[in-house]
Amino acid sequence: MKSFISFTVLILLVISCNKSETKTKIKKNNSISKVEIDSHFALKFINDYAELCKSKFSSKDTINITDWIEKNNLVTDNFKVNYKNLIDEAVKEDPEMGLDFDPIFDAQDFPDKGFELSKIDKSGYLIVKGKDWDEFQLPIKVIFKDNKWIVDGAGIVNIPKEKQIKKM
Repeated sequence: MKSFISFTVLILLVISCNKSETKTKIKKNNSISKVEIDSHFALKFINDYAELCKSKFSSKDTINITDWIEKNNLVTDNFKVNYKNLIDEAVKEDPEMGLDFDPIFDAQDFPDKGFELSKIDKSGYLIVKGKDWDEFQLPIKVIFKDNKWIVDGAGIVNIPKEKQIKKM
């Protein structure tokens, strides 16, 4: 019986060490494998955002997207600050027009039926595509923070030029 308990404890220790070792590798090493990234939270964020934008255009209620982003727990503080800075800077340059496109979609239009995962690269970027618009692709940057995956960039928000999707 003692050997069974010892064996069980040993197995649990090995499993817990492997899990913490994987998290350490993710934090120290920016190379992330496809199986380690949980894309569900990023898809939830972008699909919730698309629904919010659709309802903004179809509703008489004024929906403040900046407030929604500020309260969103699926994005980093860095994302929130840079999103707000982009919007504020555009309004300062052109108070009437502001940005003439959505910085998260990096476009004026977006897929009506939402997004699905297209691919994941090893540096923490997901590419999503429109469910009803395959050509509409969008980069989403993710990071592992406080033991969970979180969005740190989308469209042009915190996405370097070389990772942004080229428009035709």
